[in-house]
Amino acid sequence: MTLLESFGGKGLITRVVSALTLLPIVLAAVWYGGYAYRALISVAALIMFYEWLRLVRVGDRAMQGLWLAGVLAALNLLVAKNADEILVGLGFTVFMGGTISLAGALLRRVNLVWAGVGAAYVGVPILCLWWLREQPQGAAWVMWTLLVVWATDVGAYFAGKGIGGPRLVPRLSPNKTWAGLFGGMVLALVAATGFANFASLGSLFWLAPGAVLLAAWSQVGDIAESAVKRYFEAKDSGSLIPGHGGLLDRVDGLVFAVPAVALFLALSKGTTGL
Repeated sequence: MTLLESFGGKGLITRVVSALTLLPIVLAAVWYGGYAYRALISVAALIMFYEWLRLVRVGDRAMQGLWLAGVLAALNLLVAKNADEILVGLGFTVFMGGTISLAGALLRRVNLVWAGVGAAYVGVPILCLWWLREQPQGAAWVMWTLLVVWATDVGAYFAGKGIGGPRLVPRLSPNKTWAGLFGGMVLALVAATGFANFASLGSLFWLAPGAVLLAAWSQVGDIAESAVKRYFEAKDSGSLIPGHGGLLDRVDGLVFAVPAVALFLALSKGTTGL
């Protein structure tokens, strides 16, 4: 077996090509901000919500109504004027998700309950991405968050394939190993502290351990989506990105990481020197 085959062979090449194709688009939108950035995350939100509704097997009629609601929410994201309006949108998203889930429970429609969960699962991180970009050094904070998640995924992939060993949670995600988790945390630490120092984001006393914790938390997000897919007996959330599956499969760690960074930044202002 060649070295390339041991790390995934043609599948690895496909994953790398897909990632390198999308990377410039994402980074350019983050850097420029404004409508370019809002358009990117709005389109991402619509795709993610669509994939979620298909994953949890929402019926066609219900999907049409929920999809229309998602389109209206995305349009609101495009025209919102400031971060305060996004905070209102954040509360409304959680409220609507809870309402949909409650309606599903009362109607004994389990799939509607899951649809309500999906509204918050998609809406909260998307709105937090908007809020983060509006903060001082917002572009750098978004890039730092993306870098932590990406480095975690890369480190976990290669450490898991190269070292192997005991499985992390075999019943939910059989391919994840403890070696992969620690490999992802180490690479995230190195990449995130290097970028934070370069971008002058703040004290590494907070950001270094924060990167390690965020790396582990992003893996929880990965495992959580794996659990949902296993529950619904689905291999992937979609087939949009060659080598990765659906967009939800690609951003499962980011879904958990972004709200954590937004919360940390909101709470730390004036207390950590950030």
